[in-house]
Amino acid sequence: MLATANMAAQQTSFVSRTPVGAAGRTSSAAYGVAWHVGLNGAGFDFASGLSSRLSLRTGLDFFGYSRQFSTSGVPVDANVHLQSGHVDLDWYPRGGRFHLGPRMVFVNNNSFAARGTVPPGTALTLDGQDFVGSQTNPLVGIGKVSFAPMAPGMTIGFGNLASKTKGHWKVPVEAGFYYVGQPRLQVSFTGEACSPDDPTACQDVTQDQDFQTSLAQFTARQNHNLSYARFLPILSIGVGYAF
Repeated sequence: MLATANMAAQQTSFVSRTPVGAAGRTSSAAYGVAWHVGLNGAGFDFASGLSSRLSLRTGLDFFGYSRQFSTSGVPVDANVHLQSGHVDLDWYPRGGRFHLGPRMVFVNNNSFAARGTVPPGTALTLDGQDFVGSQTNPLVGIGKVSFAPMAPGMTIGFGNLASKTKGHWKVPVEAGFYYVGQPRLQVSFTGEACSPDDPTACQDVTQDQDFQTSLAQFTARQNHNLSYARFLPILSIGVGYAF
């Protein structure tokens, strides 16, 4: 009888120390948001804890920049457009702030574009061959470098948005890369090109076989030179809050 009463008292004491619904819940588990800025532009992340050492993070990056400059006497309007989303699986090997893991970049709308008008009488060199801009129908060129819409990558960094263990406020820092494959350069021209020896001998470039051959060779060579850009860097720092 006395033993039964003691066991009941112990059970009552144990239950009183465990709040209802708290079993299996980690006090440090959280979700968080962060704003960041880096090489891929400005953006934000949302993270949710999966376990004490894993979290799922998703976010967006965006950036736009325009500039006018001149090259070889040709005025050029250049535009940089960065816009992409990403999903990360962050692994914290020691359960602290350091993490690493895979990233998948999706809706990759990053691109570089330029438009230029060749002044009348100015020579344009394509693959070693000169073409002179027409006086009546100037040459207008449009170029664009685009990338694959989806790209895998890897990241490492510091800062855990899915944990309140080290406080609510976070300063996430991240570095890594993602693989976009071979960038694609597309170049097209409209207008008329004239012979350097005879400014009156002009022809629409869409019908000029010499011009199109030189343009194709120029584009192929530039695409080969862009092979180094198959890997794009990731580097950012931000401010976040874990809820």
